[in-house]
Amino acid sequence: MVNNIFFYLFVIIFLYFGSSEAISLKCHQNTITFQNNLFASRGILKVHCKSKNDDLGEHFVNYEGPTYNFSFHDNIIFNTEFDCDLWKGDHMEYHQSFVAYTSIFLINCGELHTWDARDNAIYYSKDGKPEELKFQWIKN
Repeated sequence: MVNNIFFYLFVIIFLYFGSSEAISLKCHQNTITFQNNLFASRGILKVHCKSKNDDLGEHFVNYEGPTYNFSFHDNIIFNTEFDCDLWKGDHMEYHQSFVAYTSIFLINCGELHTWDARDNAIYYSKDGKPEELKFQWIKN
């Protein structure tokens, strides 16, 4: 019985550490990017993303400025998920919370997830495909 427990523990540790390193060498990182296309206001977009393990902090994206993006590998054992909050407006009175990325029991490699903040709504595109409207802004 004790030998079985040690065997399963060894397999789990090997799969977690051994496979993670092997996959990270063969698999390009996934990227999430946020664009500020708030044309009417030319305002600032505030972005805050986090996962179970990482809080990426607040980032401010200027209109027509560089995008905010981050890259990562999927977790092999557990699902990978990034929850994000976006704010806009003179007093950041418009807000939206959503899951910007999720991967459950699959390893994704080299995906590009683009979130485009516009005056009327938030749009999404994966791997350069046409954008689709995903979320409306909510006034606080």
